[in-house]
Amino acid sequence: MKNIYFCSLFIFLAVFVIILSSFQITRGRHLYRNGWKIPAYKNLNIKNSSKENLEVVLYNSSQKDPLQYVINNREIKELPKNDSVKVKVDFKHQVFIVNNSAHEGQFRLKIFNNSGRIKAALRDQLSQ
Repeated sequence: MKNIYFCSLFIFLAVFVIILSSFQITRGRHLYRNGWKIPAYKNLNIKNSSKENLEVVLYNSSQKDPLQYVINNREIKELPKNDSVKVKVDFKHQVFIVNNSAHEGQFRLKIFNNSGRIKAALRDQLSQ
């Protein structure tokens, strides 16, 4: 009887460990799949094939300088170094990530409920 009990307990624990190990454990709040290195004094232009208003997490993983982001008809805001911002982005307009520093910036992006494809291109500085 004890043998059946221990065998069933072992099977239950093995299934429990397998289920727990199937979940992806990540550091931080979000898992970022898209990342770019932005050279000094360049802009990253981001386009999405689905022209929707989507919730987006912008993450500046650079330890040196803040980045700026331009969304929804020229709203310019700062993205602090080693920090993230959750915003609503209307992809009918252009989205720019601006690096005004003398150092290379690292940028990551997560779009929630995205059904489109993301395209990004480096550009020269915007004319203000």
